[in-house]
Amino acid sequence: MTAHTPMTVDTLIGEYQRRVDLIAQCANEASQGELERKWLAVLRACASWFSSLPLSPDLYRESGGAFRATIETAFYAMRLAGGQKFGTNLTSEKRRRIEPQYNYAVFLAAVCSRLDEPYRHFATERDRDRAMWNPPVHGQFGPWLAGSSYRLTRRDTPLPVERMRTGMLAQMLVGSGLLAGLDAEVLAELFGAINPNMRPIEAESLLHKVVRQGVSTADEFDRKAQRGVFAPVQFAVPSAVHVAAELEPVTTPGEPVTGASATAAPHNPAPTSGTPVSPAQTESAATPASAGTPPPAMVVDPSTGEVLPASVSADTAPVQSPAPVSAAVDPAAMRSPAPTTSIPKASNASAFDEVLKGVPGSVREFFQALSEDVASGKAAVQWTGKGLVVPKRLIGSYGIAASTLVEHMRKRSLMVADASTEVTLAPRAGQLILASPA
Repeated sequence: MTAHTPMTVDTLIGEYQRRVDLIAQCANEASQGELERKWLAVLRACASWFSSLPLSPDLYRESGGAFRATIETAFYAMRLAGGQKFGTNLTSEKRRRIEPQYNYAVFLAAVCSRLDEPYRHFATERDRDRAMWNPPVHGQFGPWLAGSSYRLTRRDTPLPVERMRTGMLAQMLVGSGLLAGLDAEVLAELFGAINPNMRPIEAESLLHKVVRQGVSTADEFDRKAQRGVFAPVQFAVPSAVHVAAELEPVTTPGEPVTGASATAAPHNPAPTSGTPVSPAQTESAATPASAGTPPPAMVVDPSTGEVLPASVSADTAPVQSPAPVSAAVDPAAMRSPAPTTSIPKASNASAFDEVLKGVPGSVREFFQALSEDVASGKAAVQWTGKGLVVPKRLIGSYGIAASTLVEHMRKRSLMVADASTEVTLAPRAGQLILASPA
């Protein structure tokens, strides 16, 4: 079997630094000390826990894939949590105090839900003494290796999912110090959401639902990358500082700055119909390991179960036909202005402010992005006698859950019908996306 070299914590953090910066932005801590203590220290512990292990033979299967899966899942879950309201059964005063705890619990549940996955799929042997890694006994993989190389063998049958074992590993990783800062009800929902089995369950908490959707979103992007939906491109990924600078309002002579133009986030059309390009997806497009190409360090031989380096010759590794790769997407070409058939900016901003007053930013961004894509022909919606029909699959592709949209539209009497595969928006809301026929 092939010997593999572990990766250090600094190497892993440095390789995915820009995604770590995005998580830091979502954390929105007041001080660098609190950011380091509560968030970055947990990510470093995850890097030490996984080292260069892949997540599984099918997903995030490259060297270091388990850690990449961790930070991408955390980012998607935190973005989804931004438009949610936790603790709605609590008083206003207690809710203001406890809501930051729920946001932190989403982060912890997202990074801990996959701690057991590499062990379930692979048997790991340390070269120095031929010892086998057992996470409940040995703890973090990196310190247990102590610099030794290791060998991976794919298990004939993955070990069964055990929520209790994953919860125990989460306690080992996070530590009692950070967990002690959470109220009892938040702590209970946190460990209920640390669930490796991501199928929907009855009476699931909002926290578990958000984490489950974050895991599903991350996995779907990795599957698309393996199928070659996102081709590797050689464009630099902008830093978080540059992205923030792009959001600054720009005024031109004779054109006032409206509330929408000063605060709305830019939307880039996606390479496929109706699918937005996420920050993590854009960066993964610049990395061959996450863009549909074979993993750079590890490949599982299905006939023997042995994990081999990707450079193994065709004589010793099974031959697989490469997936068709679509044309590369130039980010510069994605910044094309909206068609002239769209609603004028001033009147559009006024209508958005009137109809969507008080909705979360994620809902407002969904309406803006979908209206642009409908105007350019990249997405399709349909008017009926009741209102505007929008497919739920289309809603989910914009990074917002259909249930979230339905909840906020019902509160404002902007929802006409909620079917299994589509929602019907009231004419007032539908006009923001597509002008109704005469």
